Amino acid sequence: MKKTQTIKLVLVSLSVAAAFLASSGCRHAAKAPSIYDESSELPVVYPDYVETTFPPNIAPANFMIEEDAQDYVVRLTGADGAVVCVSGKKAIFPEKQWRKLLNANRGGKIAVDVFVKKDGKWLKYKTFENDVSNDPTDAYLAYRLIEPGYDYGHRIALAQRHVENFDEQLFFDNRNTASSPCVNCHSFQDRKTDRFLFHYRRTDDPIHGGTIVVNGRQAVKLSGKVDVDGINCTYPSWRPSGDLVAFSANYTRQFFHSLSSQKLEVFDAFSDLVLMDAAKNEIRVIAKTDDEFETFPYWAPDGNTLYYCSAHVVPNTTQDSPEVRVEEMVKRATDLRYNIYKMSFDESTLTFGTPELVVDAASQGRSALFPRISPDGKWLVYTLAESGTFSIWRPEADLYLLNLETGDVRAWDEVNGGDSDSYHSWSSSGRWLVFSSRREDGQYTRLYLTHVDENGVATKPFVIPQRDPEHNRRRYKSYNVPEMIVEPIKIDYRELVKTAKEEPLGTKNL
Repeated sequence: MKKTQTIKLVLVSLSVAAAFLASSGCRHAAKAPSIYDESSELPVVYPDYVETTFPPNIAPANFMIEEDAQDYVVRLTGADGAVVCVSGKKAIFPEKQWRKLLNANRGGKIAVDVFVKKDGKWLKYKTFENDVSNDPTDAYLAYRLIEPGYDYGHRIALAQRHVENFDEQLFFDNRNTASSPCVNCHSFQDRKTDRFLFHYRRTDDPIHGGTIVVNGRQAVKLSGKVDVDGINCTYPSWRPSGDLVAFSANYTRQFFHSLSSQKLEVFDAFSDLVLMDAAKNEIRVIAKTDDEFETFPYWAPDGNTLYYCSAHVVPNTTQDSPEVRVEEMVKRATDLRYNIYKMSFDESTLTFGTPELVVDAASQGRSALFPRISPDGKWLVYTLAESGTFSIWRPEADLYLLNLETGDVRAWDEVNGGDSDSYHSWSSSGRWLVFSSRREDGQYTRLYLTHVDENGVATKPFVIPQRDPEHNRRRYKSYNVPEMIVEPIKIDYRELVKTAKEEPLGTKNL
């Protein structure tokens, strides 16, 4: 290549880089103005990262200044005197400088100053401070990406996000298999990725659907069919150790409201609890009743207690066919209200004790869902809605916190927003909780993180940072079923796709 050609290529590369920086609104090594007027008001930024608490290992909390101006400067100042300063409407913080600033100020505060230039004059908004916790969060999140719609067969993907930077990788995508099937209900054993599972459903070819179980770098597809009802294993919880997975077996349907502002109702016509041995591919019934709809099992951290939800239902007849039961439950779906129960578990005999009531929501005309116990066994977080089993479509759904040592329970007011706070997951330390919420626009679920201290007091939640602050506004996907994991997924993407295309192994019912 000639020298002149080389120079041209370099100039083109520099031009592209300059264009990218200009479009992102980020110009590093900015200098804050020394002469300015001061405002007593806090700046309006998106996402709202004003006066909250960050883990020391979070990706840069980039934000956009929600105001038209000629120029912008944002200055971060640590207690140690270190300064990070950037310019542009979008405050994009260099990752290395951000990481260094957080590490130097663990347990302390970072002051944030926002300057805007209008009519040739600079204005400085009121300084706000963000705390930096001593407690890191788990490095990875797993979730499902899905349109918040109703049609079967749209693109659905399972993804992992490295929260210490902006890396997101799909570990399964339904576009790589036949007929764009539903992919859902992932569960990890003890927040590790050596053993996990998810469901692969096909309405056009139910025989080839099943539960994909990962063991290290290998995977197998199990039918997960429960003979007692002829339905599939649905909502899973992998016991913290060993080969056992608790499932609910649900016959789930949906209908649409014609008059209510609530768009959709998802309900069960049948649901029971079963126990799968993932190594032996065996299923045994835990609870099979006609008048209790058991669902959403979740193991306590020691694996000796199983929590779950159940709604009391008196069917018109115990001999109802699935079609008849669906018709019946459509009429009664909005009256279904779930309580939270627990049962002791004996590993030596694989037997469960008598159900014990933990949260009596039905007597209050409410429905309690998704019990999740903190790693130290002290706290139980659950979602409370007016009725039903699918709280993501319930605008009134809020998170509640139960102290399992004292029995005290309260609405988690410092965490809850204005619309559907629902699915949630604890970090391995029990100091962070991730949850899905529609508080921003009532349509899309986004992921929020909050710090929880030893007294159950939580900090102001913040949405998971993105490289582009407008990412969540422009990404027309909901983040569904967030689960914290401590390591990246190891199995090869191609292995999961290959397994999904195979015929499932028949599951032995005991």
